[in-house]
Amino acid sequence: MQKLYPDRLLKKLANLQLAIGLLLTIGIVVAVGTIIEQDQNLTFYQQNYPTSSPIWGFVTWELITFLSFDHIYTSYWFIALLILFGASLMACTLSVQLPVLRRLRRWKFYSNVKKTNGIYDMLPPNKTNNLVYQLHSSNYNIFRQGKKNYAYSGLLGRFGPIVVHASIILLLIGSTIGSFGGYIGQEIVPRGEIFHTQNVIKVGRLSKIPQTLSWRVNDFWITYTDDSKTNQFYSDLSLLDNFGNELKRKTIFVNEPFVYKGITLYQTDWDIVGLKYNVNGLKTSQLALKKITKPGQKFWFGNINVATREDKVESFSILVNDLQGKIYIYDSNGKLLQKCNLGQPITLNGTEQVFFSDFLTSTGLQIKADPGINTVYLAFFFLIISTYISFISYSQIWATETSQQVTLAGISNRAVLFFQSEFRKLLTKTIL
Repeated sequence: MQKLYPDRLLKKLANLQLAIGLLLTIGIVVAVGTIIEQDQNLTFYQQNYPTSSPIWGFVTWELITFLSFDHIYTSYWFIALLILFGASLMACTLSVQLPVLRRLRRWKFYSNVKKTNGIYDMLPPNKTNNLVYQLHSSNYNIFRQGKKNYAYSGLLGRFGPIVVHASIILLLIGSTIGSFGGYIGQEIVPRGEIFHTQNVIKVGRLSKIPQTLSWRVNDFWITYTDDSKTNQFYSDLSLLDNFGNELKRKTIFVNEPFVYKGITLYQTDWDIVGLKYNVNGLKTSQLALKKITKPGQKFWFGNINVATREDKVESFSILVNDLQGKIYIYDSNGKLLQKCNLGQPITLNGTEQVFFSDFLTSTGLQIKADPGINTVYLAFFFLIISTYISFISYSQIWATETSQQVTLAGISNRAVLFFQSEFRKLLTKTIL
């Protein structure tokens, strides 16, 4: 059996077919991960992928859990695929890209420049110094060996593939760190309450949810447009330490999160949980409201009991559409009796004065931690840089001198027509 020495192993890892195969496999697996819901509990898969009626005749919850398709992105075999793909890119960079780059920096002299298979032309004799000056003015690196001349420019453009490989490797590292070390939680918190992250909906195998930090919802409010549509909703949040000291305070809204040491809180939802009210100026009570959602419509509904003159209790329905302060009161038969604004007293049963003083609201927050996000951002930064670098043309020009003429030839790896135009301009300037 032939031994795999390091250089031979490096060559096998750098194989283009292997890299393409791994990339195709990863793409297929990611596609499967978008079809099959990820990170759900076992009951979910048993209900949606039952063994009694398998999807496509073979996809059941047993197969999904056995192959770890319920948490593909943190499964060990998927991580192994990413590591192998990253190793292939690294091997290609070390064994192919870097050696090519080193060769490109060396001078290449030809006695017969026609062998370069580039565009070809001639200059009058004794024009070599003018040619060298024009090449230098055009940012070419110039080398001379007797009567032979060689110049190149745009070497930076050949760094493009190396930077692409580096950015992909960084992207793989960052996403893997995020999958194993990150978590996502969701909380619905009433205004004025203090909370910890408890309702975790997605958590990595190595995640650590800090319990030394807590948040307080100081306030919540909504702004509306002139036509009574929701414009924006806001949450005033404070971050507290173990002793209740405020570490940071910020008002967040959609697309403006609360960020602290890798933990990000997003504004995602809101709710009305009740109304504060009192009857005849007595003790303030709380009226619970239930959210009713219908297609294109959302409102909150509750019941309030008010005593009548006959010492009986009559029930009234309270309806709220939003936080603009409009309150609608219905009788037990569903007939609208009256409407009022928040803070405006109303009279029910002719004698009982009811005063609705404030809404009880809650804010919906998403808590997210991704320790690999900065690495991912860095990867995309390098990917963008590599795109611009790749547009730089690598151009080479050769020249040989004789007593009768100076023979030139030039090639470029891209923008060939532009290079030909520049080549002609260079000859013209040299002759003048």
